[in-house]
Amino acid sequence: MSPAERTRFLRALQDDPEFRAEVRRQLLSKELLELPERFARFAAYVEGFIEDQKRFNEDQKIINARVDATLARIETNIARIETNIGVLKGNVARRVLRDHHETILDLLQLDFVDILQRSDLTRLVRDSGMANEIEFGQRRSFYAADMVLAGTDAAGDTHYVAAEASFTADSRDTDRAIRNAAFLTRFTGQPSHSVVASVFNDHEVQELVNAGAIHWFRLDEREFDAD
Repeated sequence: MSPAERTRFLRALQDDPEFRAEVRRQLLSKELLELPERFARFAAYVEGFIEDQKRFNEDQKIINARVDATLARIETNIARIETNIGVLKGNVARRVLRDHHETILDLLQLDFVDILQRSDLTRLVRDSGMANEIEFGQRRSFYAADMVLAGTDAAGDTHYVAAEASFTADSRDTDRAIRNAAFLTRFTGQPSHSVVASVFNDHEVQELVNAGAIHWFRLDEREFDAD
C-alpha cells in the first residue's frame, strides 16, 4: 500500500463510522467485539452484588446485635440464678450447721452448754468494755455469725466455738470464723475454736484445714436435698 493509499485509508477510518465499524469487524474476533458489552454486564452484576452484600452486612449487624443482646440477657439471668442458688445453698448450710451443734462440740471434745443468739453476742461485747475498740462494721459482722457455741471441756472450763457454713467453703468463711473466734477470746478471756462446716472446700481452705489453722466439719450433701 502506497503512502497515499494509507493516508486515504486512515482518513476514511476517521471520517466514516460505517467504514470504521466494518474494519473492526474484519480485524477483531466476535469475542473481542462483544467484550465491551460483556464487561458492562459484568460490571453491572458486580455493582449489584456489592449492593446486595452491603444490605446483607447491614442485616447481619442487626441480627448480631440482637443475638448479642439476647446472649447478654441469658448470661445475666444465669448469673442471677447461680447467685440465687448460692444464697439458697448458704441458707441450707446454716440450717444444717445448727442441726449439728452438738456433733461439732463432740468433734472438739466439748459438752454442749448453749447456742449464743445475737443478743448474747452483743451483751458479750458490751460487758467486755471493748466495743469502742472495734469498728461497728466488724461488730455487726460478728453479731451475724452463722453460729456461736458455748461448751465445757472435761475440767469444766468454758470454751467458745465460732462456726461458718457454706456448701463450698472459701476464704471468706474461714476469715470470718477465725476472726470471730479471736473476738470471743478477746471478749471473754476463754479459749475459742474456729470451725468451717461445708460439703466441699476450695484449695485455700483445705490448706488451712490441713495445717490445723481451722477445724473442718464436713456436711453431708444429702442433707441439702429437699424433703
